[in-house]
Amino acid sequence: MALKLYNTLAREVMPFQSLKTGMATMYTCGPTVYAPTHIGNLRTFVVSDWLRRTLKRNGYQVQTVMNVTDVDDKTIKNSQIAGLPLSIFTNQFEKAFFADLKSLNVESANQIPHATEYVKNMIEMIKILLDKDFAYQAEDGIYFRVAKADKYGGLAQLNLESIKTQSRIKTDQYDKETPNDFALWKFWQASDGEVGWDADFGEGRPASATLRRGRPGWHIECSAMISAVLGATIDIHLGGIDLIFPHHTNEIAQSEAVTGQPLANFWSHVAFVNMNDSKMAKSEGNVITLADLVARDFSPLAYRYWLLSAHYRTTINFSWEALEGAATALKKLQNHVADLALQTQSVRHSMSHNQEYLDKFTEAINNDLNLPVALSIVWQLLDDQAVAPADPSKEFVRAGTLATILEFDKVLGLDLISATKLADIPEEIKNLLTERESARLAGDFPRADHLREQITTTGYTIDDTPTGPKLRKI
Repeated sequence: MALKLYNTLAREVMPFQSLKTGMATMYTCGPTVYAPTHIGNLRTFVVSDWLRRTLKRNGYQVQTVMNVTDVDDKTIKNSQIAGLPLSIFTNQFEKAFFADLKSLNVESANQIPHATEYVKNMIEMIKILLDKDFAYQAEDGIYFRVAKADKYGGLAQLNLESIKTQSRIKTDQYDKETPNDFALWKFWQASDGEVGWDADFGEGRPASATLRRGRPGWHIECSAMISAVLGATIDIHLGGIDLIFPHHTNEIAQSEAVTGQPLANFWSHVAFVNMNDSKMAKSEGNVITLADLVARDFSPLAYRYWLLSAHYRTTINFSWEALEGAATALKKLQNHVADLALQTQSVRHSMSHNQEYLDKFTEAINNDLNLPVALSIVWQLLDDQAVAPADPSKEFVRAGTLATILEFDKVLGLDLISATKLADIPEEIKNLLTERESARLAGDFPRADHLREQITTTGYTIDDTPTGPKLRKI
């Protein structure tokens, strides 16, 4: 089954086709680094990772770009409250963010541009918009003229006459021609402190558009970085659902006014993580960070596993009970993988995949990243291929199951390969396990108990199951 993705612009699931055969470009709107990133925001980056892995599964060479917004109203304000230079203030949250991604097993983007590194590109883009009369200068900045963008609001399916001021567009309401216009460049004011860049918008443009120190508006940042790093048109633009309007709507307007080409062929948006049926957000004061999860002894991968329980376009409601269930399920899956690895050491070099299940899995992920179904296929395989470890004729079947699950995990990203390391048990402990099982089967339970205690002192524990003893690392 060919890969199909939901395209927010078209409001339907469509076959994915990249601009260049065998290659795919993807831009993910990254963090604004002014505070710790909460787990609701982290969902977007886990989904971005799943999409990149799925594209690779379909044979694409993927070029991924994720920006860092290290200058905007919030970063400036919060850095001043903290009494720190902007770069030092934002760097601490950026480091924490990337540490979170690493613990969630999110692979790094190919390029990570920072807004402050591309201000020159933003200025050049604004110059073009001024030349084309898509932008104008007001008393406090340069604004995009929304009325001139014929298709404005198509992504969000907006009626310009009924747009209500909302979310971050409030920060762009200065002296402008119409309420819908948004800031491209904000002239320096005392509250900006040391933050600012000199911008010469040049001769031949409106006389009022001259040399003015200032800083970029929020939306122009992504447009400039996409253009500079990936080009005029990309295959996929991904972000949280709250970015559809105004951010992505404004990105489209300004980018396409400059280039005359579509900004992205596919727009993918990730739904919210709620707390008690309300959106998790810093402004609501109901955020939970990954550090909060770790403080309660949850692995970050348990959160990644929990996110698999709902489709990425479905709002999911977080609870500690649900996370506990995910952690238990992940541990069970890791134990299955460890057992399979232990049982197949002698034939692991010749493992082959279970093609039937691999096809089912690929069909699920290619159906607009239907990862809940894909996860259910993992458990179906384990149930259908369950065999007694005492039956040596089934070793190749178990090896195929293990190989297939590890292939699944190239998309799921649950780091199941680490569980196979439990099979690397010292020979002396394997001998103790064999001796202990012989004593147990012979009815010499005192001897069996003594050997169990001896094994426990080495850092392993034994679970007696209907299919035989299972050795686990403590």
